[in-house]
Amino acid sequence: MALPMSSTPTYMLTIPSNGKEVKYRPFLVREEKALMMAQQSEDPMVMVNTLKDVVKSCVVGDFNAEELATFDLEYIFTQLRAKSVGETVDLIFPCDVCVDNEKARVQISFDITKLQVEKPSGHENKISLFGDVGVVMKYPTMQVLKKLQNLDTSNLDDLFKVVAECIDYIYQGSELFYGKEQKQEELLEFLNNLTSEQFAKVQKFFETMPRLKQEVDYKCPVCGKEHHKVLEGLQSFF
Repeated sequence: MALPMSSTPTYMLTIPSNGKEVKYRPFLVREEKALMMAQQSEDPMVMVNTLKDVVKSCVVGDFNAEELATFDLEYIFTQLRAKSVGETVDLIFPCDVCVDNEKARVQISFDITKLQVEKPSGHENKISLFGDVGVVMKYPTMQVLKKLQNLDTSNLDDLFKVVAECIDYIYQGSELFYGKEQKQEELLEFLNNLTSEQFAKVQKFFETMPRLKQEVDYKCPVCGKEHHKVLEGLQSFF
C-alpha cells in the first residue's frame, strides 16, 4: 500500500521581465536540503544551478527556467521562499563608525513578498545606433552566465563576448539579423566597429538593467549616525 503524501497549495506570481503569470508551489523538504547543501558548498555556480533547479521544480505548467533573466530567477525565488519558509527575513546592519562595538547594530525585518524588481528610468532594450541600424538586446540568463563564468569581464575582449551573447537581433530598417543565427566572430566584428558613443548606448542597457532592490535607512543606537544602504540582488536578503 502506498504511503499517504502531503498535497501542497499553489499560488500565482507575475514574471517581472515579461508580465507573464505563472502558478507555483512552495518548495519541499528535499528541495530545501538541496539549497542548504548548495549554500554550504560556497560555490556561486552550484548555488545558481540549484536555485534554477528548485524554481524549475516549483513552477507549474509550461515554463522554461533556462530562459529566465537573472533578476526574474531572483524574484521568483523570493516568492517561493516566502511561501515555503516564511514571509519575513531579519537582517543585521552594523554602524560603519562604531565598527568594533557589538551594540552598534540594528536588526530590520523585511516582508520579502513586497520586494520588487526595479526598472530604472531610461532603461531600453531597443537601441538606435546609426542611420536605420540598431540592436535589440535580451537580458542575460543563468545559462549565459554559466557559459561565460570563466571569462574575465575586466578584459575588453571577454566583455564583448558577454555583450554578443545578449544580442537578440540587429535591425537595418525592416531587415532583422538574429543573434542566434550569426557566428560569434560576426557579432564581435559588429560591436568592434561601433564608435565609443554608440557602444556606450549598449553599455547603458546593462548598467540600467532591472534588479531586485530595497533601500534601507537606520540609525546607530550607539553614536546616532544615520545610515542609508541600497540592497541589490538575492545575496543581500539571504
